[in-house]
Amino acid sequence: MGSKKRKRRSWGAQALIALAVTGLSAAGVKCGLERGLKELGLDHGEDRPSRPSPSPGRSSSPAPPKGAPPKGAPTARPPALSVHLELGVPARTGARAARTEAAASDDHLMIKPQYALSYNRSRNVANWVSWRLDAASFGDAPRHRGKFLADSALPDGWYRVQHDDYTGSGFDRGHMVRSEERTRTPDDNKATFLLTNILPQRHDLNAGPWLRLEEACQALAQKERRALFLIAGGLFDERERPATLGKGVAVPDAFFKIAVVLEPGQGPEDIGPSTRVIAAVMPNETGILDEGWGQYRTTVDEIERRAGYDVLTAVPEAVQRALEARTDDGPTGGR
Repeated sequence: MGSKKRKRRSWGAQALIALAVTGLSAAGVKCGLERGLKELGLDHGEDRPSRPSPSPGRSSSPAPPKGAPPKGAPTARPPALSVHLELGVPARTGARAARTEAAASDDHLMIKPQYALSYNRSRNVANWVSWRLDAASFGDAPRHRGKFLADSALPDGWYRVQHDDYTGSGFDRGHMVRSEERTRTPDDNKATFLLTNILPQRHDLNAGPWLRLEEACQALAQKERRALFLIAGGLFDERERPATLGKGVAVPDAFFKIAVVLEPGQGPEDIGPSTRVIAAVMPNETGILDEGWGQYRTTVDEIERRAGYDVLTAVPEAVQRALEARTDDGPTGGR
């Protein structure tokens, strides 16, 4: 993307985000972040990325040390808020960032043992879901049986989407974190059926190219012993009121998925310009049941533009530029 947005980061900025998830109120988080960003020289008005508002008390991550390192001293990478956010918390950009600051409930951070997500109260769906996938994610736990589950971790007074919101709608309950990717324990599998992890998908997408990309990611993790960091969510055309089902569950026009694929034995600190990154955007429509996923590959830059988020925010900026501008040409695992 020609006009790549500014991605100035420092230990202090990451520390402020970690501090925000330790239980401050939404108003306190906003004021604290604004004050801290000004002190750190990171306050760029409407152009600066907007961080999700936290789900109070949902993180057990230790608070980082107070203050920034002395000038000129090497900067240590702060601890991630979650193993599922080791590549950073996606941050809203541009006009969307300004709108989000006026309605923090539309970018509400939730951290679970199985994944992390940003929830949009206005749309009643996640903006994005982020998770780590490796061979240890798989086991013998059975698939959850019964209805999909309302998420009781949403703040009091918010509508909690129900299984029956989807009934008779013509849309599948589309997992972001796939059920088969969380079979280590029954609780892990059950968590994938929380409706905060679900978005409305046409069956031909859900059982077609989307499934085939999920299967390709599973093969990389389970058979090839790779570690994957994934982000997925819906994309909405720029219109004021998207189509909805049930009691206001927004229907995306398309879906995106990003997978950063590490070699066996590598960790996030090993990510470099040659690391494989799969980025795909698929239309939420019928007639694509038999299509493969490879034809839907695109760049992370394009997904960022359409989603209004800056992703991979903990990856060094020079590495980001290389990874996010490249379209994957690796094997598709069959289709």
